Amino acid sequence: MIGAREIVEIGARLADRAGPSPPAVYDIRIDAADMETLEDEALLRHAGHQTLLRAYQGRYVLLPSEAPGDSIVERLKRHYDPMEMGRLDALRPALEAELIGPLMAQAQARAAGADCGAYVAALLPELRGSEANPFLAFLEENPARSDHYRNFLIQSSADLLAEASASALGVVGEFGEPQSALFRILIDEFGYGAHSRKHSVLYRATLRDFGLSQEYNAYWPLFDTVTLELHNAIHHLFQNPRNFFAQIGFLLFAETSYQRSTAQHFRYLRRFHPSVDARYFGEHAHIDLHHAAMVVDEVVTPLVAKFGPEVGTEIVKGAELTRAVFDAAGEHMLAVSRAFDAAAAKGLASYGIPEAGGPPGRCVSPRTASGPGQVQVGGLGVLLEAGAFADFPVGAIGRQG
Repeated sequence: MIGAREIVEIGARLADRAGPSPPAVYDIRIDAADMETLEDEALLRHAGHQTLLRAYQGRYVLLPSEAPGDSIVERLKRHYDPMEMGRLDALRPALEAELIGPLMAQAQARAAGADCGAYVAALLPELRGSEANPFLAFLEENPARSDHYRNFLIQSSADLLAEASASALGVVGEFGEPQSALFRILIDEFGYGAHSRKHSVLYRATLRDFGLSQEYNAYWPLFDTVTLELHNAIHHLFQNPRNFFAQIGFLLFAETSYQRSTAQHFRYLRRFHPSVDARYFGEHAHIDLHHAAMVVDEVVTPLVAKFGPEVGTEIVKGAELTRAVFDAAGEHMLAVSRAFDAAAAKGLASYGIPEAGGPPGRCVSPRTASGPGQVQVGGLGVLLEAGAFADFPVGAIGRQG
């Protein structure tokens, strides 16, 4: 188990690597400074997830959208320093075991004895017949819908501003015909070589129209713990080759569920925010019909036929892990939104766009927010009294100025 002392130590090293006022893409700081004195399990878990995400992000090639004031070559040398990356990577196995291991075990239990063919056959009708997205249904009657949707975009940006980069790590190697099918899906995600069609570029257009920063990592101080858990679970699958068949399960569930969820988001944006660029969601609603079929016909079916039912169990495990973390993120988003609305109804909260790149403030949980000073809650706005944060769900993170 990773304790407060290890988090404080690695946090100091990450802050030193980032340096003062780093470009957002190289801002690898975590909330570690107060861990030893606060003794708050929620904050320690949050900092653990931040640390794990920093380890995973170390596999990404990152350049700022504009040249930094200092040398970009020296910046890269510092950001990707092999000794410092090694120190961070050394913590990965323990962090994964503690933070993602229980989720994997629960998914394994749900997958036990499942027939992969029957699971696949039932998945699409099940998802198509599911109820409307509860978060979007909540927004339809909400006068502060823009603020709530902005928070959704910010929380999702942890992955979508580098979309498909995690899954790209699962394509390298040599594993037969399914590799070629996965690569065709991957190049669709990257716009088939046309930068303007790259999915992360389309997502940036949506962020821009909501007045948000388009820079990778710009909003890291505003990510909730549940947000980090979702993205770390995905990275855990794709950055560990032993999870290869579970990676296929992620793609199976994600590509199948996105057909419905992105279509719902596209319709929502067209109805309530018609001036917003919604191509990101419209493109997914279309292309993921084909991606889901490719995953089933060209990846899942031949792999199970060649290697047997144990592979099918692993695929179902990956799908069930994905279902669980998607559901948890959606439920948490809705709970935070409702808690903020309740505070606003009492005159204790004010909606507003957070300043990207500004001083993040002290990281607080619903248990530790106290005393004077407002609390920024994600992309929603500020609580005018710190004590109001006590009514928010576990896993919510605030910034107290």
